[in-house]
Amino acid sequence: MHGFINDYYSEFSEKKQNGKFHKVIALHENKQISWGEIQKIAPNMVRGWFELAHLCDEDRINFLRDYWLVKLPYHPKMGEFLNRFFSSLDGIGVYLTQKSYDDPFQIQLVYSLKSGNTFFSGCAPATEEEINHLSTYFSKWILPQDYLAFLKIHGGFCKTTDSTGILKPSQVINTYKQFQAYLINEEPLIVRGRAIDPSTLIPFYESFGMPFYQCFWAEWYPELEMGNVYYSGTSKSISFVANSDEFQDSMAFPTFSDWLMFYLEEIH
Repeated sequence: MHGFINDYYSEFSEKKQNGKFHKVIALHENKQISWGEIQKIAPNMVRGWFELAHLCDEDRINFLRDYWLVKLPYHPKMGEFLNRFFSSLDGIGVYLTQKSYDDPFQIQLVYSLKSGNTFFSGCAPATEEEINHLSTYFSKWILPQDYLAFLKIHGGFCKTTDSTGILKPSQVINTYKQFQAYLINEEPLIVRGRAIDPSTLIPFYESFGMPFYQCFWAEWYPELEMGNVYYSGTSKSISFVANSDEFQDSMAFPTFSDWLMFYLEEIH
């Protein structure tokens, strides 16, 4: 794990004014803490993650690679991609963080890249209740199954370079409402000469807390499930091309899995 990760997950004090948290527990470095002690301060702690913290780095990486492969639906490129992605890691940490004294502890898995260019942070898995609530809210459409499967791995996920990332299920609903209110005051979105229904854009990823979203688009089914497109708050437009060879360049993806592989790909 690179030193800048420890700098990021640091406690603030009189000597360290730039610390981000009131309390940080790197569970993978504090294996003497018992399950009972953890439950008292973080009742939402995932037992599997507690056990994971007691493995060595190599075993944590291999276990999580296999877990992702089992949880995510089949995609012809996903197996090879995940092998490459997890081989690019030098460690996976289990962190409990508390923003201020009265806040509950949050739990995260931190995926550290060997290159040191960035790291990924994943929240606790979404619960069945959270996923059912999300699906019910958007019951007019069927959310992609690979997306829902990913939420069972991490109910929120980001890299350090974009800060917001894949939204938590509750954030998806709130962001959708805010996005719809925002679009009311904008010019109609035009794709291939016609205005699209803005309510069919469901943001699942947000960049820097700004109006830059990757959205499921309920009017576009390039494969069996709805594809996803990029909305730019600068150009006030969505990315869309008819030619599948240009999908990635335009940030339009036929599946959530295709977008996820793009998101996880390290930029050199």
